Amino acid sequence: MRHSLFLFLLLQIMACSTAFGQAERRIVHLSWKNAVDMSLTDNLSLRSKTLEYDMQNLESLKSLTTFLPSVSYQGIAQHSLELPVFVFMGQRFVVGTPYTFQHSLSATLPLFAGGSRWFNHSIQSSLKKSLAEELKGKEEETVLLSLEAYYGILLSQQLASSAEEAVAVARQNLEQVLKLRNAGTATELDLARAKAQYSSTLPMLEAALANRTLSAQRMKTLLNLPLTDSLVVTDTLGQVDFLREFSTLSLEEWKTLSREHRNDIKALEYQQEVAQTGVLLAAGQFTPTVALVGSVDHIAPLDNGRVRWSDYIRSKSLTLSVSWPLFEGGRRVIDIQAAKVRSDHMDLMVRQARQGLELDVEQNYHTFAEATKSLQGLRDALDQSGESLRISNLLYAQGMSSQLDVLNAQLLYTKSKTEFLQGIYRSTVSQLALLRSVGVLDRIWK
Repeated sequence: MRHSLFLFLLLQIMACSTAFGQAERRIVHLSWKNAVDMSLTDNLSLRSKTLEYDMQNLESLKSLTTFLPSVSYQGIAQHSLELPVFVFMGQRFVVGTPYTFQHSLSATLPLFAGGSRWFNHSIQSSLKKSLAEELKGKEEETVLLSLEAYYGILLSQQLASSAEEAVAVARQNLEQVLKLRNAGTATELDLARAKAQYSSTLPMLEAALANRTLSAQRMKTLLNLPLTDSLVVTDTLGQVDFLREFSTLSLEEWKTLSREHRNDIKALEYQQEVAQTGVLLAAGQFTPTVALVGSVDHIAPLDNGRVRWSDYIRSKSLTLSVSWPLFEGGRRVIDIQAAKVRSDHMDLMVRQARQGLELDVEQNYHTFAEATKSLQGLRDALDQSGESLRISNLLYAQGMSSQLDVLNAQLLYTKSKTEFLQGIYRSTVSQLALLRSVGVLDRIWK
């Protein structure tokens, strides 16, 4: 009886777990706009960069607190086990009392610290601006990767359909050749060629189907979706004009636009400011620090531990302190030299980045131009190969051409369709990459 009850409970738990697991699976409908929105909110890498910016924002606020006075309280309860004794003129004098109670409230206001507080605030503000630009660049990078993956799904679906069509055409050709062979109008060589053609299309189909699955999984990873979810894309692979008002710009105009909007260059320029301010911060170590300290003390010296508020004696003080380190083994001199090296290093990085910027824009511009110009030629080639395949099948059925002509026509049509679909993908992605290279990809979602 107990064994049956345990088995029944185990089956119920398994059934509930299975039902819960199935309920967790979702069907996510995606358009390219949805993909952009989800990538901006759910991508883990972008969220990590956002947290970095939030942390730096707190550091910038923290740097302002150094301009405010610091207030501290101290409470002391002291029992002296042995009091100091002085001997004067043969007489012994005990100094102090066995018990001392003290309450102190002090406020310290740094008046001058060699500019370190202001320089530190300037550095933290520049780092915040740099991270803000990096965050914008990370947004564009994330959107570019997501859209590449999204259109990669569309391409993989079309290539899978094309592979299925190629298998179907090869199968129809094999069936036709088999009928003609049985009728005595086709040779065994024709039949062998048809079988070889059909067999060669099967691996292509398997590869296309696997690529379609992997494309969807890649998209889920970018959008932080469970791999068990199902994606349904609502767009079709076709030409999309992402450039809009930028479509008529020349190469030099693209380069000018990139100098104004590239986030990575702006981020490096802010880091350059940080390095330059670091030199001033290091030089400020040679200046004295001046601080104003005010305190209120209540002290109760007693012979016993029974203290009352009336036993306390109040005292007030205001102190102006000046501290000037004169020699520390040359550490401050080395700090200045190291800060200058870091500043020179950042100058070189900015110059190198600016040079690479123009090359990046030029490369993406020519890639887009080549993809756009070749697309029409690929479309014409697809139309011609489709018509050639239709005529070849018709002539072969009438005995006016060889079966080899049909096979060649099939191969050409499959190749032309694959290249045309890839051409559409390259044309779309090259637009996005060109916008990203000049720092204006955010125009497509803002």
